[in-house]
Amino acid sequence: MRFTINLATKTYLDHRKLNQACVAGLTILVLLLVWNVTRISWNLGDLRRLVAENKNLEARINARPPGVSEKEYSRTMGRIHFYNEVIERKSFSWLELLDQLENVTPAGIALVSLTPDKKNTGLQIEGRAKNFDTMKSYLENLENSKVFTNILLLSHHDLAVGEKTRGVQFTLSCQAVMR
Repeated sequence: MRFTINLATKTYLDHRKLNQACVAGLTILVLLLVWNVTRISWNLGDLRRLVAENKNLEARINARPPGVSEKEYSRTMGRIHFYNEVIERKSFSWLELLDQLENVTPAGIALVSLTPDKKNTGLQIEGRAKNFDTMKSYLENLENSKVFTNILLLSHHDLAVGEKTRGVQFTLSCQAVMR
């Protein structure tokens, strides 16, 4: 048996069609590149225009309207600031905060006072516990809660309530993250 076909030297690729396909693919990629660059430059131009327009509007909002004296303008701005603070204070839900405190407070803990911090949502809590382990579990409950963060035990000391009754008095601070 004699084989006359040599498969190793025969060219089976049509280089002409392969080159045409590569050129067509590159042409499509170049067109997409040009389209994307044009779109990006258009968007950057719009962004610059919108930033300039935003600055112009902010300057107009912050400027004193014509015909209004400086004294009257500052008095009105002071009133607006005061009412915004009142609205902000009113938006804080104390009932929700007390509910959350009740949920994390275990049996054996008595909260004596809650002192809010007006600058931020800080809270100082003073309380009494039956023993140190109860106070420790209270701190763990606060730390595991999603509402209270930055829990810091400020002080604690033993408390003698009667001849046989003992307890722990503690003070802690935390942040209340209300939604």
